[in-house]
This record gives sequence, C-alpha cells and structure tokens, in this order.
Amino acid sequence: MGQIPLAMLPSGAAAKVVKINGCDKVRLRLSELGLVRDCGVTVLQNAPHGPLIISVGGSRIAVGRGVALKVIVEEAAHGKANHA
Repeated sequence: MGQIPLAMLPSGAAAKVVKINGCDKVRLRLSELGLVRDCGVTVLQNAPHGPLIISVGGSRIAVGRGVALKVIVEEAAHGKANHA
C-alpha cells in the first residue's frame, strides 16, 4: 500500500501512521492525543468539509483538515488498523 495523507482516507478506512509533518507544536499536540508514528487509526467520518473524526487508541478525536494533511499514513490491507 502507498503512503497518503490522513485527510485522503474515506470514512471507515483504517491505517497506520507512518510520519507526521509540521512544526514541533503540531507534532506535540498530536502526540498528546495519542496520534504518533506507528499507531493505528480509523477514520470514523470524513465529510467533504470540516474536521475528520478519527479513532485512535480507543478514543475519538476531531482533527482539522489542514492537520490531517500533515499526517502521512499507510492504509491497512484488511481495513483494520493495529491500535497501539
């Protein structure tokens, strides 16, 4: 599977975080929410506008579209992410 921004995944897709681009402040905030390299993530809602609703480590969080473009993921082969 190829690497794409989290914002490009459809609702229901599962993936593994490969890399997080952006400034230290963005990376720190995402890590505080549990969104770190090698963690599993599932997109619960990706509407055409507004934030993405994702599941990370059993928690639901909203991620703005701009930030979601900085999170690079690899889509899970069977639609299930490894939640670490």
